[in-house]
Amino acid sequence: MNTLRKPKLYFDTDAQPNHVTFDDGKETRRNFPWHKFSEAKWDYSEPDLLRVQMDEVVVMLRGHNLNPLFLAIESESLLRVRAQPELEDDRDREIDTFITEIRFVKSSPELFGDAPGQMEWELGK
Repeated sequence: MNTLRKPKLYFDTDAQPNHVTFDDGKETRRNFPWHKFSEAKWDYSEPDLLRVQMDEVVVMLRGHNLNPLFLAIESESLLRVRAQPELEDDRDREIDTFITEIRFVKSSPELFGDAPGQMEWELGK
């Protein structure tokens, strides 16, 4: 029986945090100062994957219903998020926002679509 309820956000926010913590729930919890943030990318073709550039590291966040999380990143109000893979197959969590996997990858141009050979548009000429 489905009951109407407010979606649960499985991450923490704060008004003006000076850092953000990403916890993969298995091996690593990493904390970055917000001034190291340079870009967040969420492709329509991969709606379950967010890429967040923090200094020389790209934090790959895979999960469900990611729009509220993207908004928290966009406003730099995200304080912490932890991977919770056990929620992935829970049908009662369909309206919730959660991360199932977090990976930390050394930054490279390909991760943000800036690989050599990418077409550049000359607009405004």
